[in-house]
Amino acid sequence: MLGNRTIEARKAATSARRAERAPVQARARYREPGLNPFDVELFDLSSTGFRMVTFFRPQVGKHVWVNLPGLQPLEAIVRRADGNSYGCEFVHPLHPSVAKHLQVKLR
Repeated sequence: MLGNRTIEARKAATSARRAERAPVQARARYREPGLNPFDVELFDLSSTGFRMVTFFRPQVGKHVWVNLPGLQPLEAIVRRADGNSYGCEFVHPLHPSVAKHLQVKLR
C-alpha cells in the first residue's frame, strides 16, 4: 500500500506540470542583476519555463533574465538545480502559440 502511494505521488508530480515542455537545442543569453550577459544552452522549453545548462552557479530563487532567439529579455526565477542543469520559471509565461513556435524552431 505504501508503494502505491509513492507511485501515485510520482504520477501526480508529472501530470501537475502546467504546460507541455519539449526538448530543444539552442543558445540563449542569460543575465543576472549586476552581471554581464553570457550564453547558456537550452534543453527544454515550455510556456512556463525552461531548462538550461551552464557552468555558472545561479542560486535557486534568484531572479534572472534570458533572451530567447527572436524575443525580448524575459524575467525568470531559478526554481531547481541539478549539477550544471537549472530549471527556471518565467515570471510572465509565454503565450502558448509563441512557446509552440519556439519549440518547433529550436529543435
